[in-house]
Parts: sequence; structure tokens; C-alpha cells
Amino acid sequence: MNERVRVDERPQGLALGLSTVQWFVFLVANTLTVPVVMGHALGLSPSDITLYTERTFFVCGIIGLLQAFLGHRFPVMEAPAGMWWGVFIVLVQMAKDQGNSMNDLLRQTEMGLMIGALIFIVMGAFGLLGFIRRLFTPIISGTFLILVALQLSKTLVEGVLGIGYRNQPNLSVGVAVLSVIVMALTILLSFKGSGIVKSMSILIGLIAGWVLFAAFGFVDWPSAAPEMFKLPAIFPFGAPSMNWGITLTCVLTSMILLSNLVASLQAFGLAVDEEITDRKLNRGALVTGVGTAFAGIFGLVGAMPMAISAGFVTVTGIASRLPFILASAAVALLGFFPFLGAWLATIPAPLGYAIMLVAIAQLIGFGLRDYKEVMLDQRNIYVLGLSLLFGVGIFGIPTSAFGGLPPVFVYILDNGLIVGIILALLLEHLLFRRKKPEVQILK
Repeated sequence: MNERVRVDERPQGLALGLSTVQWFVFLVANTLTVPVVMGHALGLSPSDITLYTERTFFVCGIIGLLQAFLGHRFPVMEAPAGMWWGVFIVLVQMAKDQGNSMNDLLRQTEMGLMIGALIFIVMGAFGLLGFIRRLFTPIISGTFLILVALQLSKTLVEGVLGIGYRNQPNLSVGVAVLSVIVMALTILLSFKGSGIVKSMSILIGLIAGWVLFAAFGFVDWPSAAPEMFKLPAIFPFGAPSMNWGITLTCVLTSMILLSNLVASLQAFGLAVDEEITDRKLNRGALVTGVGTAFAGIFGLVGAMPMAISAGFVTVTGIASRLPFILASAAVALLGFFPFLGAWLATIPAPLGYAIMLVAIAQLIGFGLRDYKEVMLDQRNIYVLGLSLLFGVGIFGIPTSAFGGLPPVFVYILDNGLIVGIILALLLEHLLFRRKKPEVQILK
């Protein structure tokens, strides 16, 4: 990577201030969606959704700080994981179908997350991530990155087009035009800009977009004044409650997400030309486990390292840890000031999707770069081809198609990313396993 500022370097003066603000806005934009979506799914009141969002900011900011100081020590955002909140949405729907209380479900997920956290903590404490890492050959990590981007593509494109924004089921021409303008501006600045303008392309795009959306009436300002200060509540839905089915689901989800942890950190290492050692992986897993336990304690969705961080530092050219630390601290402080979170929540969802789409596009490139490291012989073509076809194919199958299966299998089979990665691992290491370990590099 040709970034101006590397991980251990420290930008100074204006560059430090602006890069911190840029990280802060990026963290907020990527953290904000899940608590809002989950809050509505759970039937929470607007004030409760604000507090749910407040706790999410606090936990994600704290995990980011712990990772930067004690974990893998990279500026990699930790935010509510797509698989975690996907599983939670399924649990919510099942609870509604069965007539169960949402409050009881939330108490059970609190317990499930705390027990699931032990998977990460044990793997990290006993140094077992090296084994997981060895499973992630370039063909596996490349498949992971491409499937991540493709899995998010429908949501991102719908968001950019304004579909679903303000409960609008159809495309909104005005929103779509503004979103495309923001994307074009951000990409143009990242390509043609120089110096601090190039490094701040995402921040400039987001601020310009916020102004544009507000000017055309696409920003929803807070309707009521939230509290100025409030401590994040511990076990906000009551004491944790054991449900073996939900606990097993959380444990299995944690085991599967170990692959997400490894692949996200390897993607970041590739983006910044940094070696991802087993020690860093183990320390990262340990802190992610602590963060997952925090999610249970504060009644939230589990968080994971986000591969999108690699795209972010590639676009901005600043991989320094210091701005990330300052931004994470600021995000954690948001957890004490609901009124600030309420105003930041006015960032229009389509604007956030437009910025995220620019960063996510980089993941396709990282995946293809991984594929370049292997000889595309018949064996490898089958591994990547079948994995991608099944993974992408699952994206279009409705959850109801798996209705006759046990819930645990429904959660797994309904996620194309997980299906694709599991298939890739089986093909690479079992079904099409090479007789002798070999690495074929294209010269």
C-alpha cells in the first residue's frame, strides 16, 4: 500500500485533527444502522432506541480502544457484526411467531452472548488462532472478501437508491441523484486529490452530502429533546436468562465468526503491508471475546472487526493508529450523551450507504489480489467457483425455504457468506486436498 501515514506513524496538527474527525464520522456511520434497525425490530420506543444506540456507541468505542492498546493494535473498526444481527432478527421473528415476550428473548440473548464470548476468549488465551489462520489460504480469504462485498451489495445499492428510506418502497430519484453525487465526489477526491484533500476524501464527501441532503429536505431532525447525560445501563432488559437453544446458537455463531476475525485482519494487513502474526490474531480474539461479553452485559448485538476498515484506509491513505484511538474514545463518550447521538443519527441512511459503498468496493480488489497468488488450475477453479456460486446463490433464497430445518441450521444456511466459506474450507482442505502442501505463486 502507498499510504502517506503508516500504522505506527503519527500525523501532526491539522492532519491529525481532520483524520480523527474522519474516523469518528466513519465509525458513527457504520455503527448507527444496526441499533436503529434492531430497535424497530424489537418494538422499542423512540427514546429506548436512542438509549440502545447510546450503549452501542459506548461498547464499540471501548472495544476499539482495547484493540488498539491491548489487542491486535491495528486501526480496525469493531461494529455490530452482520451475522450477529442477522441471527438476532431471525430470533425476533421466531419469538413473535411463537408469541414469546421480546423482553424474555433479550434476557436470553444477554446470556447467550456472554457464553459465546468464551469461544473467542479461550481461543485467544490458549493461542489457537494460528490453527484457524492456517486454514485461510489465499483462495479462502479471497472468497471471503468477495462474498462480504457481494452480500452487502443489495443492501448498499438499495440504500443508495433510497429504497426503503422514510418507508418509501420504491426508488427515490432525488435521493439516488444526491447519493451518486456524493459517491462521485468521494471517488474523484481519492483519485485526483492531493495531500490532505485526498486523505480526507471520505470526510469531505460525507459533510458535503449531509449539507446537500439537508438542503433538499432529506434530513430528519430530532423531534424531541433527548436527555443530556445518562450512564449506559447494565442488563437493561433484566437479569440474563438461560435458554439452551439460544445459547447454542450464540456459541455456534461465535465459532463461525472466528473465520471473520481472521479474514478481516488479514485483509487489513494486506491493505497496509503489515504482517498479521499469530500473536496479534490471538490478542485480537481475546479482546473481541471481551467485547462480545460487553455486548451481552449491555443488551446489544455482538461486534466484530470489520473488513471495511481495509477499504477505508486504502481510500484515505492514512493507516495511523492515533486518529483511530482518538475517534474511538469520542465514540465511547457518545454513550454518555444521548442528545449528541440523536443529532448524529440525523445522518441520512442513503448518505451512509453511499460512503460505505465506496469503501466496500475496495474489498473486491483485495479478494482478486488474493486470487492472483494461486495458480488457477482446474482444482482451484472448482474451489473458488463452487464456493462463490453457492454463496451468492444463497443470497437469493428466502429464509422460509429452510423452515422445516432445526433453527440452528436455518441461521447457518440462510447466510450465503457462511455457506460459501464453509464450502470453500471443505473443498480446499478435505475434498480437494493436495497430497503435499504446496504454494503455487504466479511469477
